[in-house]
Amino acid sequence: MSLVSALPRRAQQGAQACLVLAFFAFPVSVALANVALLLTLLLWAISLSGAEARSTLRQAMHNPLAIAALALFAWIVIATAWSPAEREGVLGFLQKYLKFALVPMFIALLQDATVRRRSWQAFALAMLFTLAVTWLNVWFDFSWTRTHNQGFGVDHTVFKDYISQGLMMSLFALMCAFLATDTHSQRVRWLVVGLWMLASISMLVLSLGRTGYLAWAVSTAVFALAMAFGCSRRAAIGTLLGLGLVFAAASMSPVLQERGELAWAEAASARTGPVTSIGARMAMAEFVLDEVPNAPLLGHGTATYPVLARQHFTAPGYCEVVCPHPHNQFLFFQFEQGAVGLLLFLGFIGVMVREALHHGTQRRAFALAFVAVLCTASASHSAFWLSTESHCLILLSALLMAGLRGRRTREAGS
Repeated sequence: MSLVSALPRRAQQGAQACLVLAFFAFPVSVALANVALLLTLLLWAISLSGAEARSTLRQAMHNPLAIAALALFAWIVIATAWSPAEREGVLGFLQKYLKFALVPMFIALLQDATVRRRSWQAFALAMLFTLAVTWLNVWFDFSWTRTHNQGFGVDHTVFKDYISQGLMMSLFALMCAFLATDTHSQRVRWLVVGLWMLASISMLVLSLGRTGYLAWAVSTAVFALAMAFGCSRRAAIGTLLGLGLVFAAASMSPVLQERGELAWAEAASARTGPVTSIGARMAMAEFVLDEVPNAPLLGHGTATYPVLARQHFTAPGYCEVVCPHPHNQFLFFQFEQGAVGLLLFLGFIGVMVREALHHGTQRRAFALAFVAVLCTASASHSAFWLSTESHCLILLSALLMAGLRGRRTREAGS
């Protein structure tokens, strides 16, 4: 085989390797993740000169997530036509959402089961390292970590902010729960149960991220209930009682109690007190809901929120918090892309739910719990606009759907 004829295949393998690197990189470094994704795109473009890469792309386009992602990104682009934002702002927003357009490429490269397995392993490895450093930071200080606190009851964020670390750690805990139910090895089961406990405690005791608390609670409940209802009614009732005990024990966390009391105080003083996390979210939600009736169907246009928010929030210092984005992805799409954009986003989520229902108990529970994390992140933050969260949720959505559809295809063919 000549070098020229082998180039597309080599380029495809290189693109797959770079994509695996991206799964390791996004929990650790946005810059490294962006470089890995750029190399993935360049190598994949070269691979399209070969018949094999074009064939996998055609297969990927049969995946409903690819169509949903492309439709959403296309509407985001169309919505720039009536945006009052300047060109630089519009281009910045398109860059933020560009990964939606790359979903078909991700799925095409993830058609290979080996690449999918290595991608899960790469993400797990990054989170294992984050988990280990989080616990070590209780006793030891590291100059390169985000926080420098020792002891329990304080925040121990390693690479990112506590919101994104809590979100990703809740997904890692979910992976451990799935492996515990899917493995036949008692040794592996006890190992991943131990990791689940360490990951869960790290979020509830060693983090200040209320998004992480909520994502962990919702995903744990959804996974456990989906597993139980897949077995029997008695198991479902027992699971409900067990979840009650788990959440009661978790609520005894001093950090969790402190953050809960702070959230209540912030909500109570939202209109009269200083800028707070909950208070700012309430103010942003009120502003968005007041503006939605002015453009309910098509929205105000891509990149419009910062423009109109600066006109509305004029208090000194307040705009720095509330003007970049509304901290809620559902409201964000409704505000800028209207009901059309929100429905397309719900369609992106819905195809994962529909696909999950076609699978066995463990995979259905895992997929539904993943969607629960995605929805929690989107309700509490602009998860698909922010870099780390969007890397995480879009890449893992593509990985999840590539695996689920691949499994259905194999079962249909056998």
